[in-house]
Amino acid sequence: MKISSICLGPLATNCFILEVGGAVALIDPAEDSPGLRALIGDRSVEWIINTHGHFDHTGGNWAFPGAAVRIHAADRPLLDKDYPDHPPLGPPLDDGEIVLGELTVVHTPGHSPGSVALVGENVLFAGDLLFAGSIGRTDLPGGSVEDMVASLRRITELPGDYTVYPGHGESTTLEVERKCNPFLAGVQ
Repeated sequence: MKISSICLGPLATNCFILEVGGAVALIDPAEDSPGLRALIGDRSVEWIINTHGHFDHTGGNWAFPGAAVRIHAADRPLLDKDYPDHPPLGPPLDDGEIVLGELTVVHTPGHSPGSVALVGENVLFAGDLLFAGSIGRTDLPGGSVEDMVASLRRITELPGDYTVYPGHGESTTLEVERKCNPFLAGVQ
Protein backbone atom coordinates (compact mmCIF):
# COMPACT_ATOMS: atom_id res chain seq x y z
CA MET A 1 0.00 0.00 0.00
CA LYS A 2 1.34 3.41 -0.96
CA ILE A 3 0.21 6.28 1.29
CA SER A 4 0.25 9.98 0.50
CA SER A 5 -1.59 12.82 2.18
CA ILE A 6 -2.78 16.37 1.79
CA CYS A 7 -4.13 18.82 4.34
CA LEU A 8 -7.57 20.10 3.32
CA GLY A 9 -10.34 22.42 4.44
CA PRO A 10 -10.80 25.15 7.03
CA LEU A 11 -9.92 22.82 9.93
CA ALA A 12 -6.72 21.47 8.32
CA THR A 13 -7.92 17.88 7.99
CA ASN A 14 -5.51 15.21 6.81
CA CYS A 15 -6.85 13.39 3.77
CA PHE A 16 -5.00 10.18 2.97
CA ILE A 17 -4.68 8.81 -0.53
CA LEU A 18 -4.00 5.07 -0.62
CA GLU A 19 -2.92 3.05 -3.62
CA VAL A 20 -4.07 -0.51 -3.17
CA GLY A 21 -3.34 -2.89 -6.04
CA GLY A 22 -3.60 -0.16 -8.65
CA ALA A 23 -6.83 1.25 -7.22
CA VAL A 24 -7.19 4.49 -5.23
CA ALA A 25 -8.97 4.99 -1.91
CA LEU A 26 -9.40 8.19 0.07
CA ILE A 27 -9.65 8.44 3.83
CA ASP A 28 -11.43 11.55 5.10
CA PRO A 29 -11.63 13.87 2.07
CA ALA A 30 -12.50 17.20 3.69
CA GLU A 31 -13.13 18.85 0.34
CA ASP A 32 -12.33 18.66 -3.33
CA SER A 33 -9.22 20.63 -4.27
CA PRO A 34 -6.77 21.05 -7.14
CA GLY A 35 -4.01 19.65 -4.90
CA LEU A 36 -6.02 16.51 -4.16
CA ARG A 37 -6.83 16.11 -7.86
CA ALA A 38 -3.12 16.43 -8.69
CA LEU A 39 -2.23 13.65 -6.24
CA ILE A 40 -4.90 11.39 -7.71
CA GLY A 41 -3.97 12.19 -11.29
CA ASP A 42 -5.86 10.31 -13.97
CA ARG A 43 -6.69 7.38 -11.70
CA SER A 44 -10.24 6.83 -10.53
CA VAL A 45 -11.16 6.83 -6.85
CA GLU A 46 -12.91 3.56 -6.04
CA TRP A 47 -13.44 3.91 -2.29
CA ILE A 48 -13.89 6.70 0.23
CA ILE A 49 -13.72 5.82 3.91
CA ASN A 50 -14.76 8.27 6.60
CA THR A 51 -13.23 7.73 10.05
CA HIS A 52 -16.25 9.62 11.37
CA GLY A 53 -19.09 11.81 10.14
CA HIS A 54 -18.03 15.36 10.98
CA PHE A 55 -18.16 17.79 8.05
CA ASP A 56 -14.42 18.40 8.10
CA HIS A 57 -13.84 14.72 7.22
CA THR A 58 -16.71 14.23 4.76
CA GLY A 59 -17.03 17.42 2.68
CA GLY A 60 -15.39 15.90 -0.40
CA ASN A 61 -17.22 12.56 -0.30
CA TRP A 62 -19.16 13.08 -3.49
CA ALA A 63 -16.53 14.87 -5.57
CA PHE A 64 -15.60 11.52 -7.09
CA PRO A 65 -18.71 9.97 -8.68
CA GLY A 66 -18.73 6.21 -8.61
CA ALA A 67 -16.62 5.91 -5.46
CA ALA A 68 -18.19 3.78 -2.74
CA VAL A 69 -18.53 5.97 0.38
CA ARG A 70 -18.30 4.00 3.65
CA ILE A 71 -18.92 5.16 7.22
CA HIS A 72 -19.95 3.47 10.47
CA ALA A 73 -23.74 3.28 10.87
CA ALA A 74 -23.66 5.25 14.14
CA ASP A 75 -22.36 8.33 12.28
CA ARG A 76 -24.72 8.06 9.32
CA PRO A 77 -27.07 10.60 10.98
CA LEU A 78 -24.28 13.21 10.83
CA LEU A 79 -24.03 12.79 7.05
CA ASP A 80 -27.79 12.85 6.67
CA LYS A 81 -27.96 16.11 8.66
CA ASP A 82 -25.08 17.88 6.87
CA TYR A 83 -25.81 16.50 3.38
CA PRO A 84 -29.51 15.57 3.31
CA ASP A 85 -29.53 14.87 -0.44
CA HIS A 86 -26.32 12.83 -0.56
CA PRO A 87 -26.06 9.92 -2.99
CA PRO A 88 -26.44 6.38 -1.66
CA LEU A 89 -23.70 5.11 0.63
CA GLY A 90 -21.84 1.84 0.49
CA PRO A 91 -22.40 -0.73 3.25
CA PRO A 92 -21.70 0.59 6.75
CA LEU A 93 -18.30 -0.13 8.26
CA ASP A 94 -18.32 -2.89 10.89
CA ASP A 95 -15.91 -3.50 13.74
CA GLY A 96 -13.45 -6.21 12.73
CA GLU A 97 -14.19 -5.89 9.01
CA ILE A 98 -11.24 -5.95 6.60
CA VAL A 99 -11.34 -3.09 4.09
CA LEU A 100 -9.09 -2.37 1.13
CA GLY A 101 -7.76 -5.91 1.48
CA GLU A 102 -5.52 -5.14 4.45
CA LEU A 103 -6.97 -2.67 6.95
CA THR A 104 -9.06 -3.79 9.92
CA VAL A 105 -11.89 -1.51 11.04
CA VAL A 106 -11.79 -0.82 14.78
CA HIS A 107 -14.86 0.92 16.20
CA THR A 108 -13.50 3.70 18.44
CA PRO A 109 -16.39 5.82 19.76
CA GLY A 110 -15.69 8.82 21.93
CA HIS A 111 -15.13 11.68 19.52
CA SER A 112 -18.37 10.64 17.84
CA PRO A 113 -20.56 7.54 18.25
CA GLY A 114 -19.41 6.03 14.94
CA SER A 115 -15.72 6.90 14.98
CA VAL A 116 -13.43 4.20 13.61
CA ALA A 117 -9.71 3.63 13.27
CA LEU A 118 -8.18 1.57 10.48
CA VAL A 119 -5.35 -0.74 11.51
CA GLY A 120 -2.96 -2.42 9.12
CA GLU A 121 0.55 -3.81 9.16
CA ASN A 122 2.43 -1.12 11.10
CA VAL A 123 -0.11 1.61 10.20
CA LEU A 124 -2.96 3.17 12.15
CA PHE A 125 -5.34 5.68 10.59
CA ALA A 126 -6.68 7.21 13.79
CA GLY A 127 -9.18 9.82 12.61
CA ASP A 128 -9.85 12.17 15.53
CA LEU A 129 -9.16 9.56 18.22
CA LEU A 130 -5.42 10.10 18.72
CA PHE A 131 -3.11 12.94 17.71
CA ALA A 132 0.59 13.60 18.28
CA GLY A 133 0.61 14.59 21.95
CA SER A 134 -3.17 14.85 22.26
CA ILE A 135 -6.53 13.16 21.71
CA GLY A 136 -9.80 14.05 20.04
CA ARG A 137 -12.49 16.23 21.55
CA THR A 138 -15.38 14.70 23.44
CA ASP A 139 -17.44 17.87 23.96
CA LEU A 140 -19.20 17.80 20.59
CA PRO A 141 -22.71 16.27 20.26
CA GLY A 142 -22.43 12.50 20.58
CA GLY A 143 -19.01 12.67 22.20
CA SER A 144 -18.29 10.65 25.33
CA VAL A 145 -15.35 10.76 27.72
CA GLU A 146 -16.07 7.19 28.88
CA ASP A 147 -16.18 5.87 25.31
CA MET A 148 -13.00 7.80 24.44
CA VAL A 149 -11.11 6.24 27.35
CA ALA A 150 -12.26 2.74 26.32
CA SER A 151 -11.32 3.38 22.68
CA LEU A 152 -7.89 4.75 23.60
CA ARG A 153 -7.29 1.72 25.81
CA ARG A 154 -8.24 -0.57 22.94
CA ILE A 155 -5.77 1.15 20.61
CA THR A 156 -2.90 1.40 23.11
CA GLU A 157 -3.24 -2.33 23.81
CA LEU A 158 -2.47 -3.19 20.20
CA PRO A 159 0.73 -5.25 20.09
CA GLY A 160 3.82 -3.65 18.60
CA ASP A 161 4.30 -0.24 17.09
CA TYR A 162 2.42 1.58 14.34
CA THR A 163 2.82 4.76 12.37
CA VAL A 164 -0.17 6.82 13.45
CA TYR A 165 -1.83 8.88 10.72
CA PRO A 166 -4.17 11.25 12.60
CA GLY A 167 -7.09 13.28 11.29
CA HIS A 168 -5.22 16.51 12.06
CA GLY A 169 -1.58 17.41 12.63
CA GLU A 170 1.64 15.52 12.18
CA SER A 171 2.04 11.76 12.03
CA THR A 172 3.53 10.03 15.03
CA THR A 173 4.03 6.49 16.30
CA LEU A 174 1.94 4.56 18.75
CA GLU A 175 5.03 3.84 20.85
CA VAL A 176 5.85 7.55 21.18
CA GLU A 177 2.26 8.28 22.17
CA ARG A 178 2.23 5.44 24.72
CA LYS A 179 5.32 6.95 26.36
CA CYS A 180 4.79 10.70 25.94
CA ASN A 181 1.12 11.54 25.40
CA PRO A 182 -0.19 12.90 28.72
CA PHE A 183 -3.75 11.92 27.82
CA LEU A 184 -2.82 8.24 27.64
CA ALA A 185 -1.29 8.06 31.12
CA GLY A 186 -4.58 7.03 32.73
CA VAL A 187 -5.72 4.56 30.10
CA GLN A 188 -2.78 2.18 29.88
